[in-house]
Amino acid sequence: MSVEDASLVESSVSSEIDNLVEKDSLDRELDRIRLRRTDKDKRFPKTFDDVVLIFGVIAGIVFFGGVTLLSSGMFAGDSILIDQTLSKTPLDTGGECRDMQGELWYQIYSEHLEIFVETHNARDDNSSVLVVRFTDLNKSDIGEVHYQSGQGDIDISFILSGEINPGDYLLIVSFYQGDLDSGLLVTNSTTFSEVSEKLKMIGNEKIVDLEVTTHSSIYISDPDPRACFTMEILGGWGWILMAAEWAGGRETAMLTGGSASVPAWWMAFISLGMSIFFLCVQYPLMHRMYHRDTDDLLTDKQLRRLIERTLRKSENDQRITIKFEEMKMQERAISIDVIIPYNTTNKTIGQATDIRAAFTRDLLEEFAVFGEMRPLQIKSISLDGINSNSNHEFILSNDLSIIGSERSILSEDYSSFFSGLSANGKLEEKTIHLLDKWFKKHNLIDYGSAIIVDDESILIRVIYTPMMRFSYFLYRKSFIDMQEDLNDYLSEVLAENLGSRELIISARNEKATLSDRALAGRVELGSSRVDYLLFEGKSEDTDLVGEAMVAKQAGLTGVLLQNPFMGDILSSVEYVAYSNRSRIDKYGFWGLIVFVWIPFMASGVLVGAMLGLVARMRFRRVLLACLVGGSAASITWAYTARGIIEFMERYHAQTFIPFLILLAFVFTFLHLRRNKRRRREELFRESMAFFATSSNSNI
Repeated sequence: MSVEDASLVESSVSSEIDNLVEKDSLDRELDRIRLRRTDKDKRFPKTFDDVVLIFGVIAGIVFFGGVTLLSSGMFAGDSILIDQTLSKTPLDTGGECRDMQGELWYQIYSEHLEIFVETHNARDDNSSVLVVRFTDLNKSDIGEVHYQSGQGDIDISFILSGEINPGDYLLIVSFYQGDLDSGLLVTNSTTFSEVSEKLKMIGNEKIVDLEVTTHSSIYISDPDPRACFTMEILGGWGWILMAAEWAGGRETAMLTGGSASVPAWWMAFISLGMSIFFLCVQYPLMHRMYHRDTDDLLTDKQLRRLIERTLRKSENDQRITIKFEEMKMQERAISIDVIIPYNTTNKTIGQATDIRAAFTRDLLEEFAVFGEMRPLQIKSISLDGINSNSNHEFILSNDLSIIGSERSILSEDYSSFFSGLSANGKLEEKTIHLLDKWFKKHNLIDYGSAIIVDDESILIRVIYTPMMRFSYFLYRKSFIDMQEDLNDYLSEVLAENLGSRELIISARNEKATLSDRALAGRVELGSSRVDYLLFEGKSEDTDLVGEAMVAKQAGLTGVLLQNPFMGDILSSVEYVAYSNRSRIDKYGFWGLIVFVWIPFMASGVLVGAMLGLVARMRFRRVLLACLVGGSAASITWAYTARGIIEFMERYHAQTFIPFLILLAFVFTFLHLRRNKRRRREELFRESMAFFATSSNSNI
């Protein structure tokens, strides 16, 4: 051996030793992290975020229960005590309301040139006539009189005559009732005069100022105070405001309530109640899911080592050989992408999709332990081209040997086994009988199974489907559960027959999705032919392919945050948080308050909380910042909404109020949709480019 060759050998040995030392060091670090994160202390409440969660649940019960009780009318439904009392304080900027209980009162408003008049608190058992006169400021009759008859309360609407010139006018409303037949019909002055002697005016005339503008609109000025809201009405508006805020944001809710003269203090209370509930319940759960101490954060090397040693377990379970030297990993802020090349062996019985699902399952289980909640995307590649089918066929030849270019037939005289001439044949027949019993025991349909017995092992491939209706939703057992159950069952009943043979079992629910087989907590799918013309300025459709899976969280956290509905919301919240992280990194605590306070599209307490998590701010600082910012936003909007509406009414733009409410809702919807599409593109496009670096693909 030359000196040069000896030097190369020495360098190679030295490099291998260094790699082993580094791997051993990484393993010790990973084991320490695992030990910390698998703390068996399950006390509740244990930490401050547990206390916050308890408070949030109690606050939610009180808040939603209170609104429900008020809206039902079961608790002092007709009382106006709260509204009347608070209207006398600075909390109600609209001035003191008036007690209209038992007193006839009118609601008068307009839309364009149409005027609406409604009565309230009229006796239901009497015939009624509503008379509306339109006069000039001198109360001179200009011939614009409208009549409406009925039973009890009356409402009328009419459009002013085109002969009415722009200017200032008076609207005079009178209401009459009498003991007349319910069939009373009054449509003009003649029919009114015929029954006027039998009618009595109820209350006083209602007179309001009315301005007809050159812009074909009407501005009504009512100097009288608003009617006080009853408890039941406040409760009903509570649900309306909550629905509006949930659908279109805080701005939509406040404009909706302000246009109906809902007291500002009530709008602020509803918005604050929602913010406190969602923040104090969802933020502790989000913190439990995403937060990791600094010592628990994985470096690039630690993450790669974690993936490698997890896949070694998968390698043994699936009876394959992974080419770790060719494995590639891409780590991003919003995903982890892994390319896993492998070779099959003569004991590989899983399909490509099963092997990929096993990789995903094992990695997600480890990710859950280490608190890694970024979506995982995997591309598994069979280097020998075996089991690359995707049509659910077994990887077996006609002679029941496992297919493979270099695989040996497990038994050259396998056909003799069916005749019962050998111990292997008898064992196979017994296993077939036991499988039938196992299928019947669990109410399963045998969708296709195969058994191979030799002197070294028993290979069993089971594909089943539950007999129960709606099994996709109701069948709770995973393929892992069924695989373990079958293994335990056969190990027990075949204990005397197995000898030194290894029992190898692969099970699959034919109706389960890949996400079910992988046991993922949340799944995000790429979509084909996504149009970005409106949002990204692209003139062609784009295909996005992929499946990104997030580690499953157990317990209450997983149930509440990883269901399909909340999972979709959570992914969008994550994206907005990552997009705005630079602002928080720059401005910190005060920047987070401003972010939650100012009505950025798709901002709010939940996005702010996620942003604090992404920026690795302390729990209490994030909670305080979101509470301060959310409270400021609720109060600001509640006490400015009515002013905005009055400003518009003053300048004859009140007809645009419904349009503004609709516009706020539409913009919020489009913004959320845009964020969702942008995140999907960012999540899958770079992953597709990364996976394209490998020319071989089996999935």
